Amino acid sequence: MKKVICIDDKNLPTGAEIVEGEVYIVRESFVNSFDQRAYMLKGIRNLGRTQFGLPWQGYRSDRFEIIEGKEEEQEQVFYAFN
Repeated sequence: MKKVICIDDKNLPTGAEIVEGEVYIVRESFVNSFDQRAYMLKGIRNLGRTQFGLPWQGYRSDRFEIIEGKEEEQEQVFYAFN
């Protein structure tokens, strides 16, 4: 399980419970029917219906930033010697 922080809580479907700045634990990660990476979060509602009656499941991963379990990237620069 990894920890994520919400960075975008705008335009959420009806019944969504995420709040910007809150930390959540990802219970499951999957690709939804729109080919988007989505997270099922621990301790909150992960299912519902949109205002148009369409079902939604999980939250798009681009609404979150990983804060634990993130690997640090290191940049290596190679210099040519004359």
